[in-house]
Amino acid sequence: MIRKHHIALVLFFVVGLAALGGRVASGAKDNAARVLLPAVLSAVGFNVAIEDDGFRPHVLAVATGETVAWANLSGSAQTLAAAGNAFVSSPIAPGGRYQWTATGNGVYPYAAGGAAGLEGALVVSPNGAADSFDGRPVLEAYRDSCGGCHGLNREGAVGPALVPGSLTESDSFYINTIRNGRPGTPMPGWKHILTETETWLLLGLLRSPVDESEATWEMADITASREVLVEESALPTAPTHTGNMDNLMLVTEREARRIAVFDGDTHTLLGRVDSGYRAHGYAFDPTNERWAFNISRDGWLYKIDLYSLQPVIRIRAGLDARGLAISDDGKYVIAGNFAPATAVILDAATLQPLKLLHTEGYGPDGAWVQSRVAITSDVAPELVGPYFIIALKEAGQMWRIDYSQPDFPVTKLANVGRILHDGFLSPDNKRFYIASQGDNRMVVIDVENWKVVTRIDTGNTPHPGSGATWAANGTEYGATTHAGEGLVTIWDLTDNEIVARIPTSGPGLFIRTHGQTPYVWADTMFAAIANRIYIIDKESHEVVHVIEEGTQPLHPEMTDDGRFVYIADWQDEVIRVYDAETFARVAVLDGVVTPTGIFNTSRRGERLGH
Repeated sequence: MIRKHHIALVLFFVVGLAALGGRVASGAKDNAARVLLPAVLSAVGFNVAIEDDGFRPHVLAVATGETVAWANLSGSAQTLAAAGNAFVSSPIAPGGRYQWTATGNGVYPYAAGGAAGLEGALVVSPNGAADSFDGRPVLEAYRDSCGGCHGLNREGAVGPALVPGSLTESDSFYINTIRNGRPGTPMPGWKHILTETETWLLLGLLRSPVDESEATWEMADITASREVLVEESALPTAPTHTGNMDNLMLVTEREARRIAVFDGDTHTLLGRVDSGYRAHGYAFDPTNERWAFNISRDGWLYKIDLYSLQPVIRIRAGLDARGLAISDDGKYVIAGNFAPATAVILDAATLQPLKLLHTEGYGPDGAWVQSRVAITSDVAPELVGPYFIIALKEAGQMWRIDYSQPDFPVTKLANVGRILHDGFLSPDNKRFYIASQGDNRMVVIDVENWKVVTRIDTGNTPHPGSGATWAANGTEYGATTHAGEGLVTIWDLTDNEIVARIPTSGPGLFIRTHGQTPYVWADTMFAAIANRIYIIDKESHEVVHVIEEGTQPLHPEMTDDGRFVYIADWQDEVIRVYDAETFARVAVLDGVVTPTGIFNTSRRGERLGH
């Protein structure tokens, strides 16, 4: 009876742009994630240093009317010229200064005419940096949306490193890529989410040196953050809504800090639950239908009452989190963090923290690394457990935690693979299948004996999401989409041999099925044309239908009885509901803000390990 961990949308954050011909006005955006790059104000008489290899800072945010001063610290005279001739300096001698008053709002790309290749930009708005990203630090926003592929400190992972030494193209090249993405890869376009101002501020971060200071969030911090929002004695004894408790659909409204709850029987909105920033991992109490748990990307873990659709307790388990699982007995939850590199075990009833694990160790190449937690999972004790399983992304290790013991002992398995990501259990819980994205493999682990059984060479960057397994013709199968190419790979769970490779129109992230349907559903959300959902026959492994609708449909989720499939469209801000047998669209649920992950409450009894 295993819970669901919602895999982060893997968003590459690198490369491509059309040259800017003049000042760029700050664009409006709706419901976007925001970040903050503090203005750099120097106590020695200047704001921007002109050095031989570039401007420091590369991008500066200033308030309207502020005077900006440049100091030439290079070895030669420099002439500054802004796009559209917004400002042009006379030659600035070494040691000299130049000043300009920013009277108009917008983005001002500029260059040093005396040295080819020196580029920079000013971002001007009424309140300077405070006008962008809702006050969130730029590094926090980068780690949230980009760190999954490019590393928390921009060191590179599945995606390339984003540090000054590796960014050899022009500013226009990278601005274009941030805005428009890279079709055919998991790098999405951000032009509908970020303003032009915010795009430039993010580029400024990428052009800046890496801050190696480590974020910390220890047990005392976790404990002090705990808040009781509603006393359980004040909660109703029965549901206050008409929804089917076994068929509620919880939908992440990515940029709205909330979760929309629909009745899967009637496709009606029952209400909304406040959550943290970009609600991510979900877990459902297998012992009590009223409790759900959610962890957001900013590390806040919520205990949610599904009877009254409200959070009752919250605690900040980390600063940047992804994974969540609950034990089969409903006693414990475990949260996995990206920053700091930790996992936290808590009492499920009270959300009191019980154990903090620092997730570090020797990686596949022999270096000691602090490692993000890529996945958290629960193993059914009546089958194999009682265990939690976590994957250490950079360390390439799998840890098995015995939650039946008061000290939660850990058994470690090293050298599993490079850049571990998501995975799932076989229905009997005897095997765990973990994506090793750096090796383009699914690694098969014997859960009871805690050893690697074999490795399956699937294709470029396997991304199985929460997992898809099924039985057909007397055989059990597993499958994965791929974040690096248009492909669905299917293998036999008995011998781990690949039985089908199904081409699709482009990379996808999520694949799902249900015991009551003969089909498997897979998205292609990173394809050049990202509006296709592939429906695959379980027996023949052939594509029987392709739904082409919307802009960026993703994350198919079946209702409890398998009759309907919910699919979010992040860009169109709707959820489309399809008949699982005929593939006909039966409903369009609008009024949702940037919907992404969808989770049915029937997952409380799922055996795939989340």
